[in-house]
Amino acid sequence: MKKTPLLLVSAGLAFLQSCSGLSPEAKEIVGNYYNPELSQTEPVMELHSDASCIVRAIKPGVLTYSVDGSWNVESDSIVFILDPSSVRAEGDETFIGDIPMRYSRRIVEYSDFNLQLEQDGVVYLYQRRSE
Repeated sequence: MKKTPLLLVSAGLAFLQSCSGLSPEAKEIVGNYYNPELSQTEPVMELHSDASCIVRAIKPGVLTYSVDGSWNVESDSIVFILDPSSVRAEGDETFIGDIPMRYSRRIVEYSDFNLQLEQDGVVYLYQRRSE
């Protein structure tokens, strides 16, 4: 009898450790994504396998700031839930506008090397690099 509760707890812990909370589509696009027009050294998005993320806004020579949050793929879009209190900035912070707590971008296409996201009718290409 004592083995049953211990077995259930062990099975539950193993299950929780195997789950990241990410959808199957999200698990395929985990990685660091760069916009080479903005920076070759700082990724615009760090999409981690534990569903955490870091999103950066980069204005070369003026401002770079990052925000921590979580992410997932829902339907045909990548969805970010950001924590505006986690902002870290380098440069002229007066250019930081309102940081949305939740936003999404439609996924146009992804591969092992690229991720294309659509925002307001414009498609943006991000390059994935392994670190």
